[in-house]
Amino acid sequence: MKKLIIITILLLIATAVVTVAYFKHLNPPGQRATQVINTIPPSAALIFEFNNDDSFYDIYQKSSLFSAVTGKNKMAQLHALRQSVLGNNLLKPFFSDQNIFVSIHPQRDDSLAFLITISTTTELGNNVIAQAVHQPNVKLKAVKFGKKAGYALKTDSLDSDFYLANKGSGIWLGSFSKDLVEESLKYAANEQTSQFVLLPDQQNATSLGTLYVNYKQVGPLLNQLYKGENVDFWKGLPMLPATATLSLNYKSDALMFNGFTTFKSAQHISYVDIFRKMAPVAMDLKNLFPSTTAYGCSYATPDVKLFKKLLNSWQHKAGLEADKSSLFKKIKNETGVQFNKEFDNLLDNEFAVITTRFQEKLAIIKVKNGTALRPYLNNISTLTPDEESGQLNYNQVFLFLLGDALTPFRRPYFIILDNYLVLANSSHDLANFKQNYLNNEFLNNSADYVAFNNLLAQRCNVSYFVHFKNAGYVFKRTLKSPYAKAYQQQPGLKDYYAASYQLSASENQYYTNLCFKLNTPDSVSLSR
Repeated sequence: MKKLIIITILLLIATAVVTVAYFKHLNPPGQRATQVINTIPPSAALIFEFNNDDSFYDIYQKSSLFSAVTGKNKMAQLHALRQSVLGNNLLKPFFSDQNIFVSIHPQRDDSLAFLITISTTTELGNNVIAQAVHQPNVKLKAVKFGKKAGYALKTDSLDSDFYLANKGSGIWLGSFSKDLVEESLKYAANEQTSQFVLLPDQQNATSLGTLYVNYKQVGPLLNQLYKGENVDFWKGLPMLPATATLSLNYKSDALMFNGFTTFKSAQHISYVDIFRKMAPVAMDLKNLFPSTTAYGCSYATPDVKLFKKLLNSWQHKAGLEADKSSLFKKIKNETGVQFNKEFDNLLDNEFAVITTRFQEKLAIIKVKNGTALRPYLNNISTLTPDEESGQLNYNQVFLFLLGDALTPFRRPYFIILDNYLVLANSSHDLANFKQNYLNNEFLNNSADYVAFNNLLAQRCNVSYFVHFKNAGYVFKRTLKSPYAKAYQQQPGLKDYYAASYQLSASENQYYTNLCFKLNTPDSVSLSR
């Protein structure tokens, strides 16, 4: 019996040794994903990861969801590349079931470039590539990327060269930008740790796709798109010392991503950062967005005192405390009103800043008692003849009261409608909103908006919203010409009804939801 036990123990030990030795020579999926994503230069603002599987391409080609994001030309390019490289009969076994990473990089010449990064199952030799692309409609030539060799691929269906190179360790990369390929080849990173938090292996295996967001590079990306700084809408978001890892959830009429925004630094360098210290809140002000809304952002807190404490700390670190104290001291001396104290006592849990299709900027602030707030505002303002509204006599009052989101309103006009304080930069803009309010002309009256809103998280702390049709009028004036034209293309972003990016505080991080919903087909389209 003892002999049988000893033999059994020895067999178990031998099995364990063989198992460990075997797995040491494998690249587990998660470890391989880390290795591949770490080869992508940190200039990437967005990275989309998906599996090189026929089922994904079937969805990609048949659905207008993806073509509306990438545009018709990019769709054609990606399809041509798949046929020439990934779908080539000789090359297909090397890339089968490998994850592909498509990253977007801002370039120096006011352009954006795509980089495709993928690993091979086994080492891919130059002779195999040359043999694979030896076709009448394909041209392949050797090129140099600094000291490293690579290829330039051209087909009848591509209007420019596509550059390919071997990064090493079975990782290949390609781009229509030669400079970006060179940048990637030169870049060296720690292969064991990633700046992104990767999905667990099991979740990654079942996910249709994963979107990675590098917030620090979102700013440079946006600067490529706009003629000037577009700080009013994206205020604070590109400054977050964080990255996001979001899983794709597919619906026939919507792209939805969800996951976590993970902070890499304890340093608070963004106004948006202070809201992750709070619990998520059910937002209501979106119900007051006028039917002309192009885009906007809502902010919510479950505890006004906590919000004011965190805001005061943020403004102190930003060096604003002296100016803030001086302003409210001046108001007290000149009017007898300690306005900041009275306002804080009446402030409710939510405020929003929106831009309409006519580029009207509005702030809507929820208050506990509009009637009680009115006399304090009257004391620090010059009233209009009807005495229903007025203009503040002091600069940047609401910047100090509510933070960076209110920067556009230096000496705003105001009106109180029930328990909502509304700010605008002209009396005309204020009158327009009043008409919307009295006539109930809000986005939430449309069936499209209701269907879109049903896809969103109903509780969050910071929520960005874009209505694509209305925003088109603003983008036409604010985007650089190539991007304004691209926005008008079809298929394109105009095919979407709206998009939302929501941040909900969770254990000092942000649970994050991104949603794009297509327009509902009209009766004319349905009858064709």
